[in-house]
Amino acid sequence: MSADPEPTAELFQLDEATCLSLLTTQHVGRLVVNGDDPAVVTVNYLLVDGVITFRTEAGSRGDRADGQRVLFEVDMFDDRTRSGWSVLVRGRLAAMPLEDMSPCVDTWAPGVRDRRITVTPDVVTGRLLRSAPETTSQRAGGYL
Repeated sequence: MSADPEPTAELFQLDEATCLSLLTTQHVGRLVVNGDDPAVVTVNYLLVDGVITFRTEAGSRGDRADGQRVLFEVDMFDDRTRSGWSVLVRGRLAAMPLEDMSPCVDTWAPGVRDRRITVTPDVVTGRLLRSAPETTSQRAGGYL
């Protein structure tokens, strides 16, 4: 007796409008800064008029990256269904005083966050992974 073939998942490329819409559903993203000391920094953010906005400390890695090209990544995954999405933004970072910030982004990190950082998108791409329906019910013991 042969085993049933593994159900296949579906992978979709997302258009820019869908990606920007997905960015509004989350509040935590990852800023990727390149250079001599590359880093990935997790931040709380908002998408305001198509621009990613967050707060940081003066002198932080994000503040020091003023004017540089950066990446910003946001995702959401569901272990139960083995599905999710990811959005990647390529753009230019700008740092400015916090008083220029409206609306104000809530931040979970402690400390004084007196700098506003924006990432103006140049390219926005995304992917959606959706598992086959059989995969979900098999993983849940057939109860779905």
